Amino acid sequence: MALDLEYLQKWIGNTEKAEEELELWPVTAMMAALDVPVEDWPKRGATLPYTAHWNYFVPRVPQSKIDSDGHPQRGDFLPPIPLPRRMWAGSRIKYHNPLIIGEKVTKTSTVQDIKVKEGKSGSLAFVTVKHAYSNTEGVALEEEQDLVYRDNPPAATGVPERKPAPEGAAWSREIHPDTPLLFRYSAVTFNAHKIHYDHPYATEVEGYPALIVHGQLIATFLIDNWQRNNPNSTATQFSFRAMSPLFCGETFKAEGKPTEAENEGELWACTTSGGLTMQANVAWK
Repeated sequence: MALDLEYLQKWIGNTEKAEEELELWPVTAMMAALDVPVEDWPKRGATLPYTAHWNYFVPRVPQSKIDSDGHPQRGDFLPPIPLPRRMWAGSRIKYHNPLIIGEKVTKTSTVQDIKVKEGKSGSLAFVTVKHAYSNTEGVALEEEQDLVYRDNPPAATGVPERKPAPEGAAWSREIHPDTPLLFRYSAVTFNAHKIHYDHPYATEVEGYPALIVHGQLIATFLIDNWQRNNPNSTATQFSFRAMSPLFCGETFKAEGKPTEAENEGELWACTTSGGLTMQANVAWK
């Protein structure tokens, strides 16, 4: 499918702003999904856990404006890219100051870049969106998100061949992502993307062999496991990139180790057979 890049790039610079109170319940719901002991759940007035900002400012469009894939229809804030398959490929997050549970926060989102290219499987479109979360202290958190759009495959595909994951993990946690976990995470992030809960859609329309585990959920397990093993450290940066889809029922490991650079770590998610599904990096103070 030929894409009109000049037309789509008119969305670059598009900005939207919203204000929201960081209520407690989405955080405790996420803690429950991560299997954090109840006595360790944060209280109102505590620092918002890493990646919990994704539980807020979720799209609340009317049901009549939901597209066939479960996402909000395009063409408002995001460009109307006419490719059906959409995925969150990765993020780069900077933590400047704590966000506090219970405070009011302003989120400003801006479309930074749009690119188009032809791949072996057809047309691809890449959209970069920057989000800034501000409180009374100024900008507390900044995130650049990479979104990828592509065609549906002509037929269902099997489990993709995966690169080998790094070795020598200093910390590791095994997770079994089943359908209740995917449902609960979709619920707490108000994510209606059908690849996470609609098996016929995921397999017959988008061509996956099974339901897809949310990339955000995998990333959350990665930095959560880093924090469990580095309880006295405070992250200043966290970035991740999806390397291969992870499917519901596939047990995976959230692993990591320090790098040679001071106060930096390499994180990754891999299957029990060692197939890499996500790469990440964390820096701390």
